[in-house]
Amino acid sequence: MSKILQIEPVLGAEEREEVLRVMDSGFITEGKKTRELEAELAKYFGVPHALVVNNATAALTIALLGLGIGHGDEVIVPDFTFIATANAVSLCGATPIFADVTRETFTLNISDVERRITRRTKAIIPVHLNGRACDMASLAKLADESGLVLVEDAAQAMGSAHDGRFLGTLCDAGVFSLGTTKIITSGQGGILLTRRDDLYESFARIKDHGRLHRASEIHQSAGFNSKFTDLQAALALAQFRKLPERIEKKRELFRWYREFLADVAEVAIPPMYLSEKVPWFADMLCEDRAGLVSYLASSGIETRCFYLPIHTQPCYRTGGSYPGTEEISAHGLWLPSSVNLTRSDVANICTHIAAYYSASESKKVSMSASAQCR
Repeated sequence: MSKILQIEPVLGAEEREEVLRVMDSGFITEGKKTRELEAELAKYFGVPHALVVNNATAALTIALLGLGIGHGDEVIVPDFTFIATANAVSLCGATPIFADVTRETFTLNISDVERRITRRTKAIIPVHLNGRACDMASLAKLADESGLVLVEDAAQAMGSAHDGRFLGTLCDAGVFSLGTTKIITSGQGGILLTRRDDLYESFARIKDHGRLHRASEIHQSAGFNSKFTDLQAALALAQFRKLPERIEKKRELFRWYREFLADVAEVAIPPMYLSEKVPWFADMLCEDRAGLVSYLASSGIETRCFYLPIHTQPCYRTGGSYPGTEEISAHGLWLPSSVNLTRSDVANICTHIAAYYSASESKKVSMSASAQCR
């Protein structure tokens, strides 16, 4: 069979037309098309302000800086997340403090967060990993009692909700990603949401050299050049119009995997409440992951192993115990999850998964019989 990628962007004629229209206009940097995208995002998420920047790492960094996080401060982040969450803290001059995650949701373990709060702690970044919601009620209560701010990393959770409210809109600031692996993409890009006028102005200044408007020659503070482009905005707008159908397709993919792998004892599909949540990737915990990955690759099926615990990375290596993270990281696998996959594709992938474990079990039985003969 032809190779099945773990994820790939799906672009069509609509994206091409939008981008060509901007090219033909002669204005390709951040302008009217970017403002149009921001307005559409604000309307969809039900917030007054949406700001788009060059990537989600920059968006997280801007959010933290705008909330006053800096040198000498500590920010609690999950040990199990993409390293960008921790990097954003470091880029502010603050120190990321790692907390364990739960085995059920892959999101922050609130009890572990609580025990890691010190007098230097200023913020917590809950990561809604793979569309699953962190326990925001408990976390908000803890943050309120401890005088901490919350910034939602919803990079993998566009379209997911909790109790009828979109993830990424539950705190003072929320961040999404428009990277190439996400449900909609502009190649690179980050979205920063807030309900507060003062934070929006602060974020906008930090994004663009300390000014609110590009035409201004007055710079109230130092800032980054984290502007977007209208070329990206055109691509994102065409993708954004497809978001509702893509949300349903991501849910459908997850249902198919859950159906086809139900009888494979060596595989566990983590809970996903599809009435409100949207899986970024279809995921599973499995035995003998390295062997399975190699076998699937030889059959033209690409997968992706879960992130390494951040506390083991050379740039952040620290001691401590993170049992939830370590177990999940060692056994987790992301399966092919592109929105152009068919039910037949998923059935084929699952047939290969089942075949691998069936062959492995037969090999064990054969080896056991040989040992008995000896």
